[in-house]
Amino acid sequence: MRIIRASEKHTHGNRSFQVNILYPGANLGNVDTGYLTVGRIDHASFRPPGLVPMHPHQDDEIFSYIRSGEMVHMDSTGHQEHLDSCYMMLMNAGTGISHEERAVSDVEMLQIFMRPSQNSLPPQVQFSEFENIYSEDVWRLVAGYDAKAPLKLRVQTNIYDIHLLKKSSVTFPDHKIQNTYLLYCFSGSFKVGDHTITKGDSVIVDENHTLEALSDSDLVLFEIRKDAVYSETGMFSGNRFH
Repeated sequence: MRIIRASEKHTHGNRSFQVNILYPGANLGNVDTGYLTVGRIDHASFRPPGLVPMHPHQDDEIFSYIRSGEMVHMDSTGHQEHLDSCYMMLMNAGTGISHEERAVSDVEMLQIFMRPSQNSLPPQVQFSEFENIYSEDVWRLVAGYDAKAPLKLRVQTNIYDIHLLKKSSVTFPDHKIQNTYLLYCFSGSFKVGDHTITKGDSVIVDENHTLEALSDSDLVLFEIRKDAVYSETGMFSGNRFH
């Protein structure tokens, strides 16, 4: 088990937009700033009149995971959508997509940069309306390569979330030996083994574990095939050490 604390992340921004960036591989001392298919995870706070102006992506899979607030998304494929904690988006940048985001109300979110299985795929933007903001004490598949995933990733990784109520416990969904896991604590705190994990911390582990909530907690789990094929050259998701 390897733990990356929130204090180890890179912080940037201003009053309207602040982001804490996790480069998981860099924190582990690897030669790749990402961890297998996960390029980087941005934990962002975004408030009016905040605007992230139009900018490009190439060979990135970008999942906008909003837990509170609302923002307006516009992109070069012609979409203009209001995103919130039930209406989420995945941009498969491929050969190229540009987008901008404007805060309507105070937003707290993850901008997750995944790595595609190959470069120069066709660009597309996906949206999904979730029935509930939270999935209490049950893992929910939100994005991935699984056929049941509401938002489709073009790499062998599934992303789950859960709202784990205080004193509840859970293990990983359908654990398989060919997978490794990156677990991100969006809010709250929980115990795994002898370790206490709090907001902004990450855990990387191969074995299945029991997670015990010390407070109501929002967790995001990356189920990654160890042998997944992926590109390290995405514009944002790629290896920063290149």
